[in-house]
Amino acid sequence: MSERAKGYGRTLALGALLAVPLLSTSARAEAPSSVDEAGPENENARHEIDRTWLYADDARVATPLAVTGMTNVSYTSVGSRPGSGASPYNAFASNLAQPGGLVSAGGEVGLFPRVSVMALGQMAMGGEAAGLSPGAIAGVRVQLLPSAWTHTHLVASFGYLREAWSGPVFTDTGTWVPGSAHGGNGAWVQAAFVKDIQRLRLATTVHGEHVFSNGRDGVDVMVQAGASYRVAGRFRAGVEYVGQDLEETSSPSAEGGARHFVGPVASLQLLGDRLTIVAGPSVGLSAYSPSVLGRLALAYGF
Repeated sequence: MSERAKGYGRTLALGALLAVPLLSTSARAEAPSSVDEAGPENENARHEIDRTWLYADDARVATPLAVTGMTNVSYTSVGSRPGSGASPYNAFASNLAQPGGLVSAGGEVGLFPRVSVMALGQMAMGGEAAGLSPGAIAGVRVQLLPSAWTHTHLVASFGYLREAWSGPVFTDTGTWVPGSAHGGNGAWVQAAFVKDIQRLRLATTVHGEHVFSNGRDGVDVMVQAGASYRVAGRFRAGVEYVGQDLEETSSPSAEGGARHFVGPVASLQLLGDRLTIVAGPSVGLSAYSPSVLGRLALAYGF
């Protein structure tokens, strides 16, 4: 072999040795990341929320260590006979007919896969509720169906509540006056179901609670149901129904009778589904119901 051929051979060998680490580095760069590694898309998905109802529970649980902040403002007219009953007004407690302006704020934190904890506090803003003491509610939420079921959701919840006051009463002349400014303690349990059928979303929530005070019903029962349709993009429109104190449908007792109200609801998801805005008015359907109720709610995934 000539010296020139030997030189070419040494050059090719050296090139091959240098190419090995370069090819190895390129292969590592193009290899898919581990499924356990949280990429940018997975990290963003952890903070996405889907809370499109004013009253019904959305039947979704925050992922581990994800935080969802929630707040709402509402005003309820006195109506004909609002009756008593006074647990804090929010999506988990069974008094949506407390007269006056109210504001609630709180959040949910994911603890484990399919398990989270939540807490909400409520204060009076004005009107007939002015001057009444705050209330609070806290609990544990458990997702019962597999996470792979992306169109069907079922969540069971339970916890503690502190009602804001004992409730309104009527004098002999029919004038509404506030009840006690210090409510009682109680416990609650709830089941929420949501089903998505293409653009249509259906929801049902059944809530039961008991306040540990003399003269209260054994169980206060509330049912919330809704249907909404994704009109365009992330905008949805629909209707929600609430039946409160249904245990008193046939015979009014501690809460003054059952209440029913219904109204339109609209929701909009923004900022990559991290912010949801929901609003709508409702009208009473029975003599014991408030005549008008309005609410605006915000939720944000941190």
